[in-house]
Amino acid sequence: MAGQRLAIFVFRLKNERIAAMKGPLFVIVFVSLLAVQSLAQKGKVPNFGQYPARVEKARARGIDFKRNPDARTFRTRLSEALAGGVNFAGHYVVAGWGCGTGCISGAIIDARTGNVFWPEQFGGIGVWYGKDNYADEPVQYKKNSRMLVVLGVPGAKQDQPDKPSGEYYYEWVNNHLRLIKFVPKKMGE
Repeated sequence: MAGQRLAIFVFRLKNERIAAMKGPLFVIVFVSLLAVQSLAQKGKVPNFGQYPARVEKARARGIDFKRNPDARTFRTRLSEALAGGVNFAGHYVVAGWGCGTGCISGAIIDARTGNVFWPEQFGGIGVWYGKDNYADEPVQYKKNSRMLVVLGVPGAKQDQPDKPSGEYYYEWVNNHLRLIKFVPKKMGE
């Protein structure tokens, strides 16, 4: 009988300790889970499916040179790209051309209107390269997504310093590229 009472007392004592620890223990476990989830989110990169766009069969008659006088300089590249059809964000066309070794430039054309947009990020993209080669697709995009990825160093305004090398994830919003995420990578990695 005394052994049973001792066992009940020990059991009750353990339960009271556990009950007293439930509050702080719960907080510690909860905060730990949030921290782990936050670290996991930092490692995830966006994917094209997170930024869907409805694909249209839009086809402008040509480039709108009246609204885009700078487009005359690249008329052949822009016209050829527009003739190729929609390839980005539902009704846009990404056009690109070389600007030297390891450098590309480009523009985005609205296939509905022929209007040309010149995102600063397209003004001389320094192509990211691995140990022995350049990225096969330094600018990645899909016609059914508003997301665009630049591998390397995106262009910047003339009065701004160069940006660091890495993977830049952008969303096309209101005819501008909005940075979603940047993943640093050194040239040669």
